[in-house]
Amino acid sequence: MFDCSLLAVGDELLDGRTIDTNSDFITAKLESVGARVVMRLIVGDDKGNIGRALALALRISHAVIVTGGLGPTGDDLTREAVSEALELPLHRDRRLEELQGMFFAAMGREMSPTNLKQADLIEGAVPIEARLGTAPGQWLENRGRVIILIPGVPREMRDMLEGDIIPMLSRRFGLQETGKTLTLLVAARPESELAEQVEAALAEVPGIGVAYRAMMGQIEVRLSSREEGADFAAAEKRVREALGPWVVAEGLETLEGNLGEELRSRGLTLAVAESLTGGMVGETITAMPGSSDYFRGGIVAYDLEAKENMLGVDRGLLRSRGAVNEEVAKAMAGGVRGRFSSDLGIALTGVAGPDRGGEDESPGTVAFGLADKTGTYGWKYRLPGDREMVRRFATTIILTITLLYLRGEDVSHVR
Repeated sequence: MFDCSLLAVGDELLDGRTIDTNSDFITAKLESVGARVVMRLIVGDDKGNIGRALALALRISHAVIVTGGLGPTGDDLTREAVSEALELPLHRDRRLEELQGMFFAAMGREMSPTNLKQADLIEGAVPIEARLGTAPGQWLENRGRVIILIPGVPREMRDMLEGDIIPMLSRRFGLQETGKTLTLLVAARPESELAEQVEAALAEVPGIGVAYRAMMGQIEVRLSSREEGADFAAAEKRVREALGPWVVAEGLETLEGNLGEELRSRGLTLAVAESLTGGMVGETITAMPGSSDYFRGGIVAYDLEAKENMLGVDRGLLRSRGAVNEEVAKAMAGGVRGRFSSDLGIALTGVAGPDRGGEDESPGTVAFGLADKTGTYGWKYRLPGDREMVRRFATTIILTITLLYLRGEDVSHVR
């Protein structure tokens, strides 16, 4: 068995400001090629502690993957910490220096001298080119062990891991995909309910492993065959049937990506009216390349007057019912659809918290609306968590409702 340890570096990870989702992703990728993750550590931006954590990981692992701390600022200390821990000097790599300059030149910007530290290479290391940023990775073999440094920015990490690290590990140590795996992304369902459904579906199919990864309003379900001869096809069929339409993506797909493809394939356009999310829904939709094919635009209407003047919501309704109810959400959806002449309009309004914001509803209450050429639909949810969680959950739910609608599911009674 090929054992790996993961070391995530950053004060923001240690104190909880940022959740370490990178290690979950890396673990899944390593396990898919037969490697075993035996330890995962989080350490702050301190050279001594990084070095001590690395030493511990090297004692029990064939390879250690270190994420984070490869930026240009003074608190990015991973290169220096690993260099000192291994007693190997850093050298300025001319090719990496050229790539840094080319990156900034392509953006029409002058490179700051501080960025040059990202061209420092540990003696004996092989550089790994940064395609999506300025932080190159490093591959170093030392005393029978492999130390791999990769960026902590998730998209840069994923690109480097899939494009370089996994292939390099596979070639170097003869790793290969083991068994069968399937990753399903489920949205807008409670984790406990989902787990019960999956476990019931697999009760009569032995030899199947299940792993869950919870995100804001979405849960990744990963199935794997742990035993030779396990009936993976039967397991997949049962789990898909149990989860039904709430499977919004699989593999490397995303909810927003599949929503965009559904709109594009049908030649439909969409417009968004947002209150509590303040533009988060529009930002999520437009994060996808080519979203201008189907996204007409959005309106952030936060107060009652904006909802009335910009979206045409009836003043009497707003004064008598407040802003957080299905009728207002439906009126907002219809209003934004008309304003942008789009095929669909979606809307959400609610109380993100921590206080009620002048509404009668409790924090976490969110109303959703969807309008098409035939009429409008409305829903009301009570969402858990703090302000940020409520806003992100709400964004996921409205995108999920819209995707289900496009797929022909009955959304009139979604709960």
